[in-house]
Amino acid sequence: MDGMLTAFDEITLVLFTTLAPAGALAYVLVALPLIVSGDRLLEEARRRLDRFLCVPVVVAMIGLVASATHLGNPANALYVITGFGRSPLSNEVVCGSVFLSAAGIFWLTSFSEGPGRIGVRGVVVAIISVLGLVFVGVISLAYDASTILTWNTPYTPLTTWLNALSGGPLLAILTMRLARFYTAGHKLGRALVALAALALVASVIVYGLWGSLLPELRNSLASAAELAPLFMPSIGLFALLGIAALVLGFKAATWHGEAPLWLPITSTVLMLVAIFLMRFQFYMIHMTVGVGV
Repeated sequence: MDGMLTAFDEITLVLFTTLAPAGALAYVLVALPLIVSGDRLLEEARRRLDRFLCVPVVVAMIGLVASATHLGNPANALYVITGFGRSPLSNEVVCGSVFLSAAGIFWLTSFSEGPGRIGVRGVVVAIISVLGLVFVGVISLAYDASTILTWNTPYTPLTTWLNALSGGPLLAILTMRLARFYTAGHKLGRALVALAALALVASVIVYGLWGSLLPELRNSLASAAELAPLFMPSIGLFALLGIAALVLGFKAATWHGEAPLWLPITSTVLMLVAIFLMRFQFYMIHMTVGVGV
């Protein structure tokens, strides 16, 4: 029960590490056609894609706002900012705020776009995409703490990236469906589903390896396996939810014409629920080196 209580106490961080990486990576994937194709896109298609970039931004922002509850008092935000460069929490908040602010301002300018600015906007959205990747990278490194026995492994940053690569592509498919954006032969949609599928398979393997270590990871109070007794069964549920999400995502990405909205929405939600499940398990296995969990 200690592991369950720990995870519930950190439920906002579970939400943050589920939504923020997926939202940031989805932004990068949706921005790719604007960066690569640029002025070769039809004006109306480019404009719709440009304006619906707000969808992954909102998802990432919900995660960041949820994490702000750990500040306690809003006035503590100032102290968080001053810790940039030496505090993992400060790095997350600052990098996330910079990325989301830049993405939000860029989105607002899409409503006042004039001729001859396509090339400039492609460069700007590429820079913002780099900020999004930095944000995911900072999140992935923030929890690899030497004082937390169960988190101080290569699996901690790796699973953050794999979760982003699982959820981000399906959120990108949803965003493109809302923008009514398609590529010839659904090539981009198929590629996004393939990317999510590879990440899901890799996630199952990595979580399986991590779970096999839990009985050996212990301090003076308990083993990590005792804190999260359902870690291994949760991997199976994670895989089933992920497969269902991929099937629906593939149908949405390859639909002849405009797919029913429920397909990409359900696909994205299922994958995010799967990721949330394993992030919850992640916080359940929180175990310090000393005499605590």
